[in-house]
Amino acid sequence: MTNQTWTINYLPTNGGRVTGRLTLTPEVVSFVGLYDSSNAQIVKSISSALGAFALTGGHGNYFRDTSTDFTLTLPRQEVSSADLRKKRLMKQAVITMQDGSEFIFDYGMLNPKNLVAAVNPGRN
Repeated sequence: MTNQTWTINYLPTNGGRVTGRLTLTPEVVSFVGLYDSSNAQIVKSISSALGAFALTGGHGNYFRDTSTDFTLTLPRQEVSSADLRKKRLMKQAVITMQDGSEFIFDYGMLNPKNLVAAVNPGRN
């Protein structure tokens, strides 16, 4: 498997939208936030929420040392599934971890079916 990359929006559970690059490797699903596409204050709360998640036994999340950039790393062996979700005209890829945690990536009006299929190679 070669690394695959998508420019996509991450939607944290506590609100906001961060545009960045999601890269899929054989070992991890990694999202690097490039810029806050909603509100800079929300990115600070994202850091707090993801940091708390990592401290409670999360999935290797870490952050860059700025208020707008962060990296989210999900080990592939802990990914339970990836599914397509439609919300009005918007299409989303939802990655569910074995512990039930969900990570939502919004692809706008584009269809993320290739991303979902790449995360679920043995489930299609």
